Amino acid sequence: SQGQVGQFAGPTRHKGIGDDAAREIEETLGLSPYELDLPAILLGAAAAEERAPYFSDATFQAYTKGKIPVVGVIAAGAAMEVIDLYQPGVAEEWIDAPKQNYTPGSFILRLSGFSMEPRFWSDDRVMIEPALAWAAGDYVFAKRPSLGDGTFKKLIEEDGRLFLFALNPEFSPRYIEVTPDWHIVGKATYRLDKL
Repeated sequence: SQGQVGQFAGPTRHKGIGDDAAREIEETLGLSPYELDLPAILLGAAAAEERAPYFSDATFQAYTKGKIPVVGVIAAGAAMEVIDLYQPGVAEEWIDAPKQNYTPGSFILRLSGFSMEPRFWSDDRVMIEPALAWAAGDYVFAKRPSLGDGTFKKLIEEDGRLFLFALNPEFSPRYIEVTPDWHIVGKATYRLDKL
């Protein structure tokens, strides 16, 4: 409505657009989903020329206020550091955090495969919080930086040794010992269930 537009674009603006309005504007204008969330630098040179100038040192608000990235296991495993998940092009999407007080570096991991069935299924999304302490019994995301891969498993301890454990008895290998070439990125704190 005209009044709503005046609230976030008028001379006396006092309100942000918000996610729902942004998605509606994108759909109405034929833009890609979340295109309004991206700085012009991410849209490509041709698209950037058609848009207003931007400042390369700007921080886009949607990335810092309650939004966290969703990444697949391969992208998360290949990231050299957890913070790399926040770089443009790595995240598949940005969504509202499932809790208000999430820790720095948190991300949503989109699972693939059947190793954790029946507790977790392919395409389930879990929140990984690298800043939290983990212990045996936690569900964790671990990666091998040397190979750029990663896996989501239950962390178990036996005889003082840590293992990444696949819940599905049909999956092989079911146990992976956490050797020095493995790095536990963080533990899972939430699962975002789909209805």
